[in-house]
Amino acid sequence: MARKIRRPPEHHEDLGRWLLTYADMITLLMLFFIILYAMSNVDTAKYEQLAQALASVFNGGEFTIFDQNTTGGAGVLPGVISGQRVESRGGGKRAGTGGQSTLRTQALSSLQNLVKSGRVRVIPTDRGFAISLTSDLYFDSASADLKADMMPVLQEVSDFLARIPNSVIVEGHTDNVPPDGKKWASNWQLSAERALAVLQALQDYGVAPDRMSASAYGDTRPVQSNDTPEGRSYNRRVDIVIVEPQ
Repeated sequence: MARKIRRPPEHHEDLGRWLLTYADMITLLMLFFIILYAMSNVDTAKYEQLAQALASVFNGGEFTIFDQNTTGGAGVLPGVISGQRVESRGGGKRAGTGGQSTLRTQALSSLQNLVKSGRVRVIPTDRGFAISLTSDLYFDSASADLKADMMPVLQEVSDFLARIPNSVIVEGHTDNVPPDGKKWASNWQLSAERALAVLQALQDYGVAPDRMSASAYGDTRPVQSNDTPEGRSYNRRVDIVIVEPQ
């Protein structure tokens, strides 16, 4: 009886493999366009939250992200008014409570409800960090009188400041639109009066006056372009700068 020889099965090339490569390419293209769309719609506030949180983590702080709804920034240079520094100063003690990121994280934690609601922002500066107040929330247009409904916010900020020994500089900023001249001779004057109003409120709520000073910048330290209403609203602000030792 003849023995049947078993032949190996014939190899058939899978002609459908190109579909996998095609599907991968389509997926990558879709991701590419999603990234392009995301880059064209950057949420500045959320980007800054993430940047602050990552900076805190890599500098030994805690990972904390809150939902902020406004943008803006803090000035970092001495302010002047008509060529002279506007200042209300006592002893001016400079004391730290640890690393910059650690103290800033404490501020974010203590003021988290205010940060979430967009009433304050906690942002880093080259001297420490700032608790930034958008002027439109705290003052009527061309006014240096604090709104009554914002006083509880300043009380909460004061409660945090009272728990730390650092020096505090209250800095006033405006946009580049000149005042009408009836009440304010210049934006220098308006920014100075607003800074002093916030400083006085902080003192009234318990922050020691010998820790504080006030500076005016006028429209010289914008954080956004003054070419749009939105940009000008960001530039109208009062920054409460907490000074940390270098």
